[in-house]
Amino acid sequence: MVRMTEIHLIEQHQVRTVFPSIDRNHTPRSQRYFVWTVGCQMNVSDSERLEAALQAVGYSPSNRPEDASFIVLNSCSVRASAEERIFGKLGQIQYIKQRQPDTTVVLWGCMVGPENQSLFQAQLPMVDHFVSPSAVDQIVALAPNPVYQIEEPVLPVRDWQHPPVSVFVPIQYGCNMTCSYCVIPLRRGRERSRPMAEIATEVQKLVDHGVKEIVLLGQIVDSWGHDLPGRPTLAQLLRHIHDTPGLLRLRFLTSHPAWMTDELIHTVAQLPRCQPEINLPVQAGHDTVLQYMRRGYTVARYRELVHKIRTAIPHIALTTDIIVGHPGETREHVAQTLALVEEIRFDKIHIAMFSARPGTRAAAQEDDPTLAVAEAEKHYRRRQLEQVQERIATDINARLLGQTVDVLVETESRGKWRGRTGGNKLVFFTYPIDQTGRVVPVRISHTSPWSLQGVCLDQAR
Repeated sequence: MVRMTEIHLIEQHQVRTVFPSIDRNHTPRSQRYFVWTVGCQMNVSDSERLEAALQAVGYSPSNRPEDASFIVLNSCSVRASAEERIFGKLGQIQYIKQRQPDTTVVLWGCMVGPENQSLFQAQLPMVDHFVSPSAVDQIVALAPNPVYQIEEPVLPVRDWQHPPVSVFVPIQYGCNMTCSYCVIPLRRGRERSRPMAEIATEVQKLVDHGVKEIVLLGQIVDSWGHDLPGRPTLAQLLRHIHDTPGLLRLRFLTSHPAWMTDELIHTVAQLPRCQPEINLPVQAGHDTVLQYMRRGYTVARYRELVHKIRTAIPHIALTTDIIVGHPGETREHVAQTLALVEEIRFDKIHIAMFSARPGTRAAAQEDDPTLAVAEAEKHYRRRQLEQVQERIATDINARLLGQTVDVLVETESRGKWRGRTGGNKLVFFTYPIDQTGRVVPVRISHTSPWSLQGVCLDQAR
């Protein structure tokens, strides 16, 4: 699932100019918006779509909330730390609201659910509207000073003249799973798959405007299509959009072991634009903890899937997600998780300490003193896992020293070009000519657990 427990937290505010005709320097405050995002890739995708839609009705982006008349905070509730960041930002917004009462403030995203809106209305008087996740149209309708009406769906591209290299395309919303620790089903609702034709049309339009890589997003992305007529599969969707003219790379996340099929594995192996990377969250390396988590598979089943994936795609970059400190987890259980990590040798692990979320099964388990894990112990277990994974990643990446890898260049960063390999490894290199959006051969000259440095060999392909 695309969850805070399974990816790094993303916190961002970026001014995205979708329409070059917008003159931000001369736009009055009444026509400016500010969007601030905390959460996962799905939240980032939602915010990109919202910004595009707001610009389509005549708004301009603002770098500072005090310069905007319309403020939207896109929230996450998967971990307590994410909610704390939103509450901290709302404290700043409250001060702005006191000085500029005409400001419209919207709290959006996974913090907002049907069970807590009345409570929030009492606690957060600076917020004018509370909107559930992904409801872009509803937020645009709340904008007080639209100039235009949207005639057709607006794509989440920044500036048509300078499109992003890679774009997240949501193909599914909501989740039907009942993992003990996860609040997503309570806030985003049941799974809703977007039709194949609609996704394909969006992908084609994005690529036509210069996007090079598409990342298909779903809470459980490999379950896409089961609720559509004919029950199409993710493998069929990949095949359908794979040959989109101009598309260089195709990825998807995040998968669930219960939905990972032989068909999907072999499709990734066969399609050259499907990148050799799969994120397959394991969450724990002991069956007892997996039962507590209600994950629906065993460690043996997970090993079997890894074997199938690596047999079909020997050069695969396999990443995973692990939660430490779930109620009921013991040090013996953690030792088994560490042993599994040593055995499988993941390219990357997204590690999270358990955070009890109200309304989830695990929150009730956390209240049981015989099951709860102390915060200090959670930190200790996380450090253990980080140390093991750092050693493994160091060794895996060191094997690339002296090799030449194909890098899709995304942007310039601190005087170097930054891009990613097919296995999604971060690479930095210098080159005198702009390489953004190109695939270039880079010979690796330095490695670390987190990134690679190299030398660009010749012109982009």
